[in-house]
Amino acid sequence: FGQQVREAMDQRREHHIEQGDATRSRDSRVFYRRNLLAILREREVAGVGSDMALSKGLPFRAATDGESVSGKFTGTVHLSSGKFAVVEKSHEFTLVPWRPIIDRQLGREVMGIVQGGSVSWQLGRQRGLER
Repeated sequence: FGQQVREAMDQRREHHIEQGDATRSRDSRVFYRRNLLAILREREVAGVGSDMALSKGLPFRAATDGESVSGKFTGTVHLSSGKFAVVEKSHEFTLVPWRPIIDRQLGREVMGIVQGGSVSWQLGRQRGLER
């Protein structure tokens, strides 16, 4: 079993080198790109978002750090990098990191700000001119 694990790790290491996510030095040490986990997560979300766009008939738009996200919370998606909330607008949808606090908002309009791989949700009644 230990040999299989080592072989799998070697294959994964070679895959990262081939993809440009890692480099091998002259003394055979491997150096991975800075923020590799975030890069891999972004790739996974983009791939799943593209697949979902075909089935939903809506274009997928990736959320960027510092961006305000709003729309109807329509469900969740489980990825290898975590659970993501599906937030739909009339002409597009996005996948953002899920947090337990949002579950009670299923089917409702939500708003939040994407920050460092998480979302700061602004739930409840919003202050404004409406009564």
